[in-house]
Amino acid sequence: MKQRVTTAVIGLLVLAVVLCFFDTLLVNLLASLICGLAVMELFHAANMTRYRTLTAVSIAFSAFLIFVNAGPLLELFAPCCCVYAIFCFCYLLAHHDRMDTRDLSYCLMMTLLVTVSFYCLVSIRDRSTAQLGVFYLVMAFGSAWWSDAGGYFVGTFLGKHKLCPHISPKKTVEGLVGGVINAVLGNLLVAFLFQEISSALIPLGYFDHLVEVHLVRILLVTPVLSLLGVLGDLSASVIKRQNGIKDFGNIMPGHGGIMDRFDSVLFISPVMFLIFKFFPLISVI
Repeated sequence: MKQRVTTAVIGLLVLAVVLCFFDTLLVNLLASLICGLAVMELFHAANMTRYRTLTAVSIAFSAFLIFVNAGPLLELFAPCCCVYAIFCFCYLLAHHDRMDTRDLSYCLMMTLLVTVSFYCLVSIRDRSTAQLGVFYLVMAFGSAWWSDAGGYFVGTFLGKHKLCPHISPKKTVEGLVGGVINAVLGNLLVAFLFQEISSALIPLGYFDHLVEVHLVRILLVTPVLSLLGVLGDLSASVIKRQNGIKDFGNIMPGHGGIMDRFDSVLFISPVMFLIFKFFPLISVI
């Protein structure tokens, strides 16, 4: 418990530093690093690293694509994805005697999932302002991490009914409900504080506009985002269980690897991008 809390605090401090420099390339660099490490962990979990060239190209592709997110570079996103997919199939043709389509599908799917997920978060910033981008980033990670924290504590002390005993034995129905409620309360609190802090700081850095947070919309979308976070976590658990591993890595003591910390965000990010486009949670006054 102590180790988990300590690592979580360190992670929050790192997040705070990132938010301070949110309108710089630091965010792209960090997202690129996370994507590359996550892809490496996913390949290692399924013993895909034995395909060394494919592994190296997949990691490089994931790390590079995060920077194809603004101006004329936007037009390169889809072609880059297609070129990567073509490369994967060329690799399969060249190594068909020791690689099958299941291996190829896993490598292609995991690489694109991780990359597109983080790409969506960075794209929100580049399609609006840093101030609004920070808000959506906090809502995305909050939906996952508030839910995870609530599910952990409620499940530990009140959990009786197993949710998915063959996939994640420690998850309970009570923990799921507690996690959703905690995510809703946490996001509402953070959203309200964000609105007040924006008013107090203007003008300071990228806080340059008064904003209005739509609390009712946050109340409506957070349960969906929280459940998507649980789905991402369970999906990662299936991968670990089928490959006989406990954690994806040990880069974060008490939390495992990069994927162990960010798996619940992978399914949230694309939906958050859609929310940003069609159901805004915050408006500039």
